[in-house]
Amino acid sequence: MSSWTSVLQQIAELDPADFDPADLADEQLRETMPLTQVAINRLSALLTRCVAAGDARQVQGADGMGSMKTWLTAHCRLSGAEAARLVRAGRRLPALPELRAAYASGAVSAAHVQVITAAVTPARIAAAADAGIDLATTDQLLTEAARVLGPEDTEKAARRWVAGVDPDGVLDDSAGLPRVLRMAPSSGGRVYLTGHLDPVGGETVHAALEAVMNGHRPAGDRRSHAERQGDALVELCRQALAGGSLPTVRGERAQVRVSIDLVALCAERGFAELPFAGPITAETARRLACDASVVRILTGPGGLPMDVGREQRTAPAGIRRAIEARDVHCVFAGCRAPAAWCDVHHVIHWAFGGVTSCDNGALLCERHHTAVHEGRFSIARDPDTAVWHTYRPDGSEIQIRGPSP
Repeated sequence: MSSWTSVLQQIAELDPADFDPADLADEQLRETMPLTQVAINRLSALLTRCVAAGDARQVQGADGMGSMKTWLTAHCRLSGAEAARLVRAGRRLPALPELRAAYASGAVSAAHVQVITAAVTPARIAAAADAGIDLATTDQLLTEAARVLGPEDTEKAARRWVAGVDPDGVLDDSAGLPRVLRMAPSSGGRVYLTGHLDPVGGETVHAALEAVMNGHRPAGDRRSHAERQGDALVELCRQALAGGSLPTVRGERAQVRVSIDLVALCAERGFAELPFAGPITAETARRLACDASVVRILTGPGGLPMDVGREQRTAPAGIRRAIEARDVHCVFAGCRAPAAWCDVHHVIHWAFGGVTSCDNGALLCERHHTAVHEGRFSIARDPDTAVWHTYRPDGSEIQIRGPSP
């Protein structure tokens, strides 16, 4: 053990400045990264064994602490969740010698060990034994899975084992799982979402998002999967609000409300207010006002209402149908988002004297509607035609190669 202590001390004393990955050739980098991960795995396995020994001997009592988890959060500055996973792994690994050996050799990571030890509980081990399922076989199969699969797929393998040995328990666990979604606006203007769903609920949401994500994806779309999911979630809600099938709230149809001072609406500066998400720019408010089912409340400098509009689309149904027939899809260069996903954008905004008409209207998907308002892009149509041009903020035109869509 003295050699291990010596090695750990040497690692702790290493100066990170003595090693610069930029000095390595590409082949050396490819060799160094897996080697480093193996070292991390082996050190994580050593820490887990130490935690198990300390937990068994209750060494935390000498520091006046009641649990090993509390001791780890204080002395190792781990999160409570990470400390709990370490303690759990330390207690359950002795029953899984194949997994413990693979962990010690660096062949599997802490993440693999965590998902397996979370699934292989003492109660499930007993249930497996009653069903004639040998623990040694389970240990071997799950360890083999961890050696060749990532933690996510290893977790699926462990869940399949759980479903086989404890189906009633799985059903009970699923029945007791609430669906939770939290939304919190931040000081930076973003709204953060956290939560969790049961498997069927999660699959339902995933299927709906996939339909929107893959139903239309423009060529050259470079958004990440997470970005596409975020856009799809907003689009689903937009379609639900526009469809009018949602329950009424306090006797009114569900709708997006935005409040903005008339001076700010007509000026380059100022802000508007969303009831939940908080302040937005005046330009964003002008974009929302182009084509949205909202109740518009205009107030003067003193905050007194000047006009309260009735709930209706800015572009009447007849004008929208005519614009859809002409434009067919989003008119931003290179985009073919269908008309159903688009707003009717006022080329000259109504706040600046623009009229609600076919000539002054254009179909823009939400992404490109935002680009035009907040991103300072612009669009223009050749008179008496359906040919649109898109211009960058610097005034240069975006030219699409190949035939016009």
